[in-house]
Amino acid sequence: MKTTRVINRLSISSIAIACSLLQAAPASAQDSAQAEEAAPTGDIVVTARKREETLLTTPIAIAAMPAEEIGQRGIISLTDLIDATPGINVTGNNSGRNDRSFQQISLRGFTPSTTDSTLTATFIDGVPVSSASAMNSISDPARVEILKGPQNAYFGRNAFAGAVNVVNKTPKSDFGGSMSASVFSRDGYDVQGSLEGPIVRDLLSFRISGRALERGGSYRNRANPNERLGDQRTRTITGMLLFTPSSQLTVKLFGLYSRDNDGASAQGMLSAYEVRSNNGIPNIPALSGNTNGKIIVPGLSNCVLNGTNPFICGQAPSLPSAFSPAQNTYIDAKTAAVLADGRFRPVSPEDGVQGYGLKRKYIHAHANIDYEVGDTGIILSSLTGINDEKWSQMAELDNYDSSSLINTAATPTNGLLPYYNFPFGIERHNKDFSQELRASYDSGSMISGMIGVNYMDTKVKRDLLNVFAEAVLGLPRSAGTASAPQRVETKGIFGSVNIKPADTLEISLEGRYQQDKVFGYTGGLGATITPASGTEYGVPSGTYAPLTQFFSKNYNNFMPRVIVNYKVTPDIMAYASWAKAANVSIASFNARLFSGSAGEIAASQSLGLRGITKPEKVTNYEIGLKGKAFDNKLIFALAAYYAEWKDQYNSRSVFFTDTTLNPPLTSTVTGIANSGQTNLKGVELDATIIPTEGMSFTFSGAYNDTNIRSFTDPSITRITGITGDGFKGNSLPLTSKYSFAITPEFSGDIPGRDNATWFIRSDVNYKSRQFLDAGNLTWIGARTVVNGRVGVKLDNIGIEIFATNLLNNKQYTSIQQNTVQTPASPNGTLATRAFNYLIVGLPELRTFGIKGSVSF
Repeated sequence: MKTTRVINRLSISSIAIACSLLQAAPASAQDSAQAEEAAPTGDIVVTARKREETLLTTPIAIAAMPAEEIGQRGIISLTDLIDATPGINVTGNNSGRNDRSFQQISLRGFTPSTTDSTLTATFIDGVPVSSASAMNSISDPARVEILKGPQNAYFGRNAFAGAVNVVNKTPKSDFGGSMSASVFSRDGYDVQGSLEGPIVRDLLSFRISGRALERGGSYRNRANPNERLGDQRTRTITGMLLFTPSSQLTVKLFGLYSRDNDGASAQGMLSAYEVRSNNGIPNIPALSGNTNGKIIVPGLSNCVLNGTNPFICGQAPSLPSAFSPAQNTYIDAKTAAVLADGRFRPVSPEDGVQGYGLKRKYIHAHANIDYEVGDTGIILSSLTGINDEKWSQMAELDNYDSSSLINTAATPTNGLLPYYNFPFGIERHNKDFSQELRASYDSGSMISGMIGVNYMDTKVKRDLLNVFAEAVLGLPRSAGTASAPQRVETKGIFGSVNIKPADTLEISLEGRYQQDKVFGYTGGLGATITPASGTEYGVPSGTYAPLTQFFSKNYNNFMPRVIVNYKVTPDIMAYASWAKAANVSIASFNARLFSGSAGEIAASQSLGLRGITKPEKVTNYEIGLKGKAFDNKLIFALAAYYAEWKDQYNSRSVFFTDTTLNPPLTSTVTGIANSGQTNLKGVELDATIIPTEGMSFTFSGAYNDTNIRSFTDPSITRITGITGDGFKGNSLPLTSKYSFAITPEFSGDIPGRDNATWFIRSDVNYKSRQFLDAGNLTWIGARTVVNGRVGVKLDNIGIEIFATNLLNNKQYTSIQQNTVQTPASPNGTLATRAFNYLIVGLPELRTFGIKGSVSF
């Protein structure tokens, strides 16, 4: 992505473009399709139980945000949505980079251990999508539903902690459309448009929408001053056809195509070790005992762990601004040649990155068919979906300006990078197909119900592209660099019975029986499994060719839920529920134990990895109260829960120097293990107060407590010395115990002019500290973000002025451990030592903008 120059004001040319759009056609400031969602708070229709119910009559903890509020809050990404929702966190920080290549959702404190173990399922119109990051591709939804607590009974695999469902707008029967354009700081812009109407009236209608979004990065790259870090660029187009040949049959066909092209990500480095450049040779004073040379990485250690490991304890300090963020992102001829080489890669060079940053292409399509069988109360439904996502990412994993360090492997003739750098690529190709068939029955009698079956086949091709080995060290690429593919096939039968013995009482019995078949594949080197290791790890012995299946295992689980809800008054409902759920990761099989170099196998064994893991399981108890009071001036939803999470997946990884290779090569091994048990409890409140017309106050808050009861992780123990009961009582990482959102809004008519209104609102979002890991010795501090927006609606035109992160809060958004990388030297390389630096995600800084909107 091109680096854009920083600006501190909106460019006059951008404002002129926005104004010209406003003059294009007479229309309202709000998208016409938003009107259907502008129901009073609490009357929002949701589909949390595969049928339409209002928010206040659904006995589940739900945060639902309709289109109107999404626009008013200025939400343009999944991260924006989650930042504005208490009780849920998101991080893109993994493997030395912080970007949109993947986004892990932590709901109610259920923190995923790995990108392969998703605990919060994501859907578009009830159809599963391949990754949470794909949700960024939906630009103009009717609403977004965040369902809290296990949802496996209805939504199947991965809905362990909850689910996020994006519901699209349905085409209308009359022609209409909308357009909005925003321009904002750092040459940012967001242009959206939609068009809808009949193709054959009362039979076939359509809706298309598109988006062009660009965000300029908030941070200057200290290692490349002409570049900013955090640039993002997205292009999206969606389309829907609505076919209604009769009043009984409805067919919706939806398609989406999206491309992302981001620059180097916004991330910073906090190192426990000081590193100096002594005439091009690295000097680490903690190892050498001297301070010769120029500082290139400041040492920020304030504690020593396990007697030998300098570390950063307590709240992560501010970035050393003269040194970080810094990434050597210049592309030389050798690096360009490596990226143009498509061998042993899941993504072709044409679809892959040509420099530092992220490139992604995402395709999604689904078909929803509903047929009402006469007047029987029976509705037959079919949901068919496909996803195809390719992404390619390259990051500079040392995260400091290493240009003064000599690359001893380079000569005047071999074309290698003359200075030390550590570029590394990660690529994935995710594909899945899903099919659901169900029959529901509701004739208005005492008993209603549903039964259904589903099938889903998920395939993943992935790779770690070691650009460092080729462009810096000059090593040839071999077939051994190819990672093992992954696949899981899911089959399930699910259903519910709802009994209403009285108008005020309903009992719901729900459940799903599911079989997950996980396949094991060899990597690029193939595998020879001896009878002894096969017996030890529970896999068949034999010799297997590269990238071939040699193992599969079925996991069978029954996941029930029981809900009892009672109408205390006509406007207030109380409910209680009990649910059990299981999660099976696509990475349940640790392929590196069998298919890798001798060094990789030994490193895997040192992490205590097993060949096959058990499913993680949870039992959840919940009570709630929701409704309206004081003549609808108070609308509220209150929920409390307690959950027992057993056999948790835990991601274990280690940087190591593989001495079994010639020459030795710095690499990484990652796997998952069942690590222990955590008890979780919490209270969540959503309330809206409307004291008078034109004035409202919305408050959402969450207390989410995670209490580790047992935990093991050799890599954390190696650093901290904490073992066994030393973890007991600690909190899970990357989740906030306390969070809230407060929104006061005022609106009214503009005197002396018909059809003219104004509004002013502020959104205050707070998330408390997040721990680095289960050791709880290091954390990032609490973060409060204040946004503001003022707007007017003049007949059919809307104009808004907005500011995000108005107080310019610079607190980090995420944190992860890594290992300081230096070239081999007399002082040694830190690649073989414990994790000793923190990579932190950096927030978008204060942004001002103006938005214009029109519809017709």
